[in-house]
Amino acid sequence: MQSQHKKPLAVVMATDDKAAFAAGCALLSLKQNSPLLFKKADIIIYYQNLSQQNRKALRSIGRVFFKEYKLNFSTADIKTIRRYSQLTLARYECFFLLKEYRQLLWLDLDILVKKELINILKFKKSGFALAHDDNIVASNFLKPIKGFDLLRRNFNAGVIVFSDNMANPVKIGAWCYQQTKALASKLLWIDQGILNLALQKFAIKPAILPRKFNSHPVLSPIKTANALILHAMGDYKFWDNYPFKEWDNFYRKWLETGGAEVTIQNYDKKYLLIFKFKLFLEKVPFIWGLFQKTVKFKFALLNKKTLKKQGLKGR
Repeated sequence: MQSQHKKPLAVVMATDDKAAFAAGCALLSLKQNSPLLFKKADIIIYYQNLSQQNRKALRSIGRVFFKEYKLNFSTADIKTIRRYSQLTLARYECFFLLKEYRQLLWLDLDILVKKELINILKFKKSGFALAHDDNIVASNFLKPIKGFDLLRRNFNAGVIVFSDNMANPVKIGAWCYQQTKALASKLLWIDQGILNLALQKFAIKPAILPRKFNSHPVLSPIKTANALILHAMGDYKFWDNYPFKEWDNFYRKWLETGGAEVTIQNYDKKYLLIFKFKLFLEKVPFIWGLFQKTVKFKFALLNKKTLKKQGLKGR
């Protein structure tokens, strides 16, 4: 389809009943804090096992279209799939949706949009835009993957901009599914690992999103007040150990739409205290600089541990 006949933009997410509350809160934060982008976009939600109650609540937020997500292979060999569900692979569908849209913004569910995101659409180089984190590519795998540079800095897959100037998107999407099946027993951070390999396989030099577009509440070098998107990647979320009044307000609004309550919680007092301590440090310039260096050192140690575990040598 020629670009001029395509729709301009879709925000793409994936959920089931278990995570519907998070999808609702993420969309409500997008609607309130990024109205320019929200008004421009269709909302496409891939789903499995999603009740009519939660579909109705999600539809009340915006221009939402549902697509049932089906895989043609088993994910039983992926040890960490239970942490997410098959729906984590739905981001691969963005490669195929470029037939219909000029741009797509994939958003994980564990996000809180803080400010207007319309400028994220300017990052179009190679048709692919992501933000780095402080891991290396090897951290996505349980075992080394031959033929790839696993020492490269990792791209986080929680916020991705896809644009239709990408070369061979259908081929890339198909390859991602094929490699997910082929490497199933070696995958840790499942789709993120495959996407980082795809960048190398297809010699893609993506546009690099500033970290403010994909900022962890604790482990990012960006202060929470400066983040455009807070992304609670990992085991701890806004609904347990990273409390934000904004997220709580969106959760109340979600319940008012008729959406189902929180079903996933993983309280850990230690991480709650770390989060509160980090918020305090952000207000003290000298100490904040030391905190940033400490986090960088922490990831250097984690990456060194990953290399040792996989029998790889650093540079």
